[in-house]
Amino acid sequence: MSGRRRCWMLVSLAVAAIVGGGSALAAAAAQADVAPAGAQAGVAARPGNVTIYLAPASQGGKDGNTGLTSSSPILTLAHAQQVLRGLNPTGNVTIRIKQGTYVASAITWSFYVPGHTISFMPVNYSGGGRPPGGDPVFADPTSSGTHIGQTWFTAILPPAPSPLDDGGPTGLRFYYLTIEDYTQGISFNGQAGHSWHNSTFYIQPSKGVNGNDVSGMTFHDIGDSFAPSQTGYGAILFTDSSNDDISNNTFDDIDNSGDTDQLHALYITHFSSGNTVHNNLFENTNGEAVKVRDRSNNNDIFSNTFKATGGVAAYLDDFCDQQCVNGASPKKYRECASYGNRFADNVIDNGATWDLIPPGNTYAGGAGCSIPSGQERLHTAGNTS
Repeated sequence: MSGRRRCWMLVSLAVAAIVGGGSALAAAAAQADVAPAGAQAGVAARPGNVTIYLAPASQGGKDGNTGLTSSSPILTLAHAQQVLRGLNPTGNVTIRIKQGTYVASAITWSFYVPGHTISFMPVNYSGGGRPPGGDPVFADPTSSGTHIGQTWFTAILPPAPSPLDDGGPTGLRFYYLTIEDYTQGISFNGQAGHSWHNSTFYIQPSKGVNGNDVSGMTFHDIGDSFAPSQTGYGAILFTDSSNDDISNNTFDDIDNSGDTDQLHALYITHFSSGNTVHNNLFENTNGEAVKVRDRSNNNDIFSNTFKATGGVAAYLDDFCDQQCVNGASPKKYRECASYGNRFADNVIDNGATWDLIPPGNTYAGGAGCSIPSGQERLHTAGNTS
């Protein structure tokens, strides 16, 4: 039997086990090699919904397994992405992660299924709150006893000619995981690989890495105080990322040792609009907990609790106008004000509630910038101390 025909048969058995659930086929799938990214057999298979299983090494997780059954779990998200590229599914993807600690290097994620979701969750999560056994933990590796400066998970757009190479709804879902000791937690980056400025202004580089949900997560010990050699900007950093929902998360000990005003629990920047942020706990941050910047419009931040947050206020709208650009070294590019944002019904236990830099609730940023008639940069209501 030729090697090519054997590879096709192994992938077919693995896919049949997912779709049909037969015990004999499942056993075969547990030993099958998944076709590598771009392989014809993997592309032809095109299963519908797919579940990938992860487990810590101490519980049998290894990247030599298929990941297609709970009895053959893989170890890393990097390998999960390779498996998915080989299968090239047409439906929703669920990555079920067994409780334990994963000492995990940075992952750059660019696999999506247009019109469908990719969910990362505890193995026993069924909706409705934190499952028994608690969160799987992703912990930053160390080098010579020091955590490595890196971002745990960076979502970027795939290269052309993918259907999403210019952006759109990427549909990532994160539920009840703990991320600790990284410089940054999650970066939704619609700018990477695209031209993001002209000679004067930041420009919108793509349609964005959009439509993602982060719920029930814990971000603990995030920033260059814990993982030095890089500057931390956000426990979650949004760059050209819109229509995301951030809810019921805990952001605790978000701290830079050097550029303390650079790091935020949520940094919503460069054309990141229509995001909702609600029912989160922000505590012990040495920069503003939520920062919005540069034409990031109509974001709704409500019903959150802010405890021991730093910077000038719990919420900051900041952008770089012409005065900011003049004389800046290194060179900066012009930005414009954001507008239509709402900060309401939050509880702030210390310090100022909100601030605008430069000031002026109708200041758009000068020539080349505008705010629609009747709009303001920020609407506030019902915040309490």
